[in-house]
Amino acid sequence: MTDKIKFKIPYTKTKRCFFETTGESMTQQHFKEESEINNIIKKHDKNGIIESVARGNARYGDFSLVQDYKSSLDTIRDANDNFMEIPSEIRKQFNNNAGEFFNFVQDPNNQQELIKMGLATASKTPESATPVADKPSSEVPSEDGHTATT
Repeated sequence: MTDKIKFKIPYTKTKRCFFETTGESMTQQHFKEESEINNIIKKHDKNGIIESVARGNARYGDFSLVQDYKSSLDTIRDANDNFMEIPSEIRKQFNNNAGEFFNFVQDPNNQQELIKMGLATASKTPESATPVADKPSSEVPSEDGHTATT
């Protein structure tokens, strides 16, 4: 074991390796001019905009209710798992796509169809209930609890 490990230092000669493409190159040469960094900087100097950055679609909005990435993935996974528990005949109606099912369920016009499928129950709303009319703004309760008109 007399082999010594050679350490590379800045003054050590290195063996240069070369690569030569044989056959047709897969590099798309028609992008050469627009991807050249010097050309990109020249265009930026002229108009102050880097085109590749300006092409992106910016989205603005209130994203304060957005969860973190992991929580969002967990929610989607749970929704898919719950969808898979639905009978296969029903899943087939939605092309086995939880997103299509979600859109269908969100539409209040589909309530009767969901009841027929057995996925929802009829809501119990008392039909004999009568709405209470609002008091006119001119009626003000008096100190003794009776309503006085002003």
